[in-house]
Amino acid sequence: MKSGFVFDRGCFVLLAFCFACASREEKPDTGLLLGYGFGIDRATFVVRDLDSARNYFAEVLKFKMPLKEKFKNGSFEGTRVAQAQFPDGSGIELLGIKDAGTVKIRHPFLPAYLEGGEGVRLYSFSTSSATTSRDWLTSQGFQMDSLRSGRTSAEPIKGWDWDDGGPEWHSAGFDNASPPAHLPSFVEWTGFPYRELQDEWESVHTSWVRSYYGHPNGVVGLVALRILVGDLQASREEFKKMGLQELSADDPNSLVRFKIRHHQELQLIAPQSSGDSLASLLKSRGPGVLTMRFEVKNVKQTRDSIAKSISPLALRYDSTHGLLTVLKDFAYGVQLEFVNESKEQARLAQIYDYDDDAKLDTAASRHAATTYTKYCALCHGADRKGYAADFAPSLRSRSLMATTRSSNYLKHAITYGRNGTAMAGYARSQGGPMDDADIDLLIKWLQDESGVEKPVDISTATIKGDAALGQILYDANCVKCHGVKGEGVSAPALANPAFLATASDGFLRYAIAEGRDSTPMKSYKADFKPTELDALTAFLRSRASGWDAPKSVVVTEPLPEGYVLNPLNASPDFTLREGLYVSAEQLSKAIKDSVRLVILDARSKAAWHQTHIPGAISVPYYQEPDSLIKHLPKDSTWIVAYCACPHAASQRVVSTLKRFGYQHTAILDEGVLVWALRGYPVQFGMDNEAKK
Repeated sequence: MKSGFVFDRGCFVLLAFCFACASREEKPDTGLLLGYGFGIDRATFVVRDLDSARNYFAEVLKFKMPLKEKFKNGSFEGTRVAQAQFPDGSGIELLGIKDAGTVKIRHPFLPAYLEGGEGVRLYSFSTSSATTSRDWLTSQGFQMDSLRSGRTSAEPIKGWDWDDGGPEWHSAGFDNASPPAHLPSFVEWTGFPYRELQDEWESVHTSWVRSYYGHPNGVVGLVALRILVGDLQASREEFKKMGLQELSADDPNSLVRFKIRHHQELQLIAPQSSGDSLASLLKSRGPGVLTMRFEVKNVKQTRDSIAKSISPLALRYDSTHGLLTVLKDFAYGVQLEFVNESKEQARLAQIYDYDDDAKLDTAASRHAATTYTKYCALCHGADRKGYAADFAPSLRSRSLMATTRSSNYLKHAITYGRNGTAMAGYARSQGGPMDDADIDLLIKWLQDESGVEKPVDISTATIKGDAALGQILYDANCVKCHGVKGEGVSAPALANPAFLATASDGFLRYAIAEGRDSTPMKSYKADFKPTELDALTAFLRSRASGWDAPKSVVVTEPLPEGYVLNPLNASPDFTLREGLYVSAEQLSKAIKDSVRLVILDARSKAAWHQTHIPGAISVPYYQEPDSLIKHLPKDSTWIVAYCACPHAASQRVVSTLKRFGYQHTAILDEGVLVWALRGYPVQFGMDNEAKK
């Protein structure tokens, strides 16, 4: 399930084409402290020589580290960092001083720390709003410094991009001049889809993100930080006041535990006497991160991997508890611990981490089959032959599976359902029971079960045909099963706007010509001439805005002089969610009221041809924006972008517009598919060259 986009949050890859907008509104645990943040953001090793430290962590400790040319700017001026990201969203970074003069003046605590040795001097938690975290901590009586902001890359941004050119990150801390080593900072990565991730967390964490953040040592997450403090009870009260939930401990007088997010922990430890080893360490280095614990796929394999390149004196292995330890003298001043991930997490990873080009293994196949039985068999039949109830179509057809393998057709159908039919939306974002990963897995299983090995290449080009002739052919050959008005009698409804919004002309024509094996739908390629197949396809496409729509007018792509709708009228007064998202209801009203507006369709041109909001300009997010942007007004005219995801491509377009200085921009919150499902107006069309 590796279809998707890459989002670099300092390097968190989210590889789903898009995440459905979360329907849940309540914040998870830790409330106003972290919002929808995912827990530990990173632990920062301050090192004297960044190159050699990078090589040691990569070659000896077996972390996947970037090459020198991939190092980034650190969050402190004059520094550079090498980052290693883990599937759970956490990470480590090695920070080296690049400009000693700047650092000595601006951040003297860094060279001062290096005078005593190397180690983790800084650590941070992820927050979905650094401002909210700062305000919350201030309300709790903490003295907070001003927000810090910055960018990890100084390279200029080009093309459509998630990055709006503003600060890439915001950070709330207690003392920017000399951050307390035992307390975290709170980092927000701008544009990061925190809330959407929380709904998908288990499947994201345990599955396909691993394929992109695989480490030779098998690390899948940073699950605990142990902090050395001078006064255990005072520090305990400090973290409780922050809003962290305290966990039980065998001896709370020697160890205090707090939950961060999911199953991550923060642990506090203090010297038990003035003469013990912790007291000595506290005196020489001060408080701060003492131990880091990682989860791995297989701790024995991790031991074998590291043991090949490290001194035997560096490792300790407790077979009783399955604990591998790299002593601090061999890990830049911090003790590293490795434990097996939970059996449940490993089970989920086995289910969801599959290869699109290979058949599902037993565990994944069994899980998908159970999902099908639970949610689909009632209507589509236990054997997938269909028509068990509500004329639900067969899901055995090789023709159907082969023509949808390389498209989002089935995913959109399961996610959003078919309005006016018994097929409801099954995605959590639509109030259903399934998350994105389960939908992807179900589709993969259906394809495997149908025996499809290679997709059928379906053209995305617009098919021109005589729609009037197509209606005659439809009335003579199709109404018995599909209904006089496409409502569906004993076959799927063809008048469904979501169906026509996701079925390309090529998809429709192929189904008519080749039929659907394992269903009553016969092949018509021997009965119809090619021009008649085109005509019937054109007729179905002409029903995109409703079966009773007047005679279809095929629209062409707007030219620059037509980009602004109703240019002489007033702009709408939108109320935006989170300052970014406009509701379909508001946009529909704005169109009806003929306000001044620009609408951008961020999907592919083929998708615009199939179904688009009237007046929308096709601006595929993957094409260069320069030629378009010079024709857009930079005044009070609102520019609304949409896609089907409903936010991925459109957010990329809006972020780019903001980078170019456009302030009156918004994203259609629900996306165009929900727009069509609600019966709001849509059109279909072709490009200007095709019209000629």
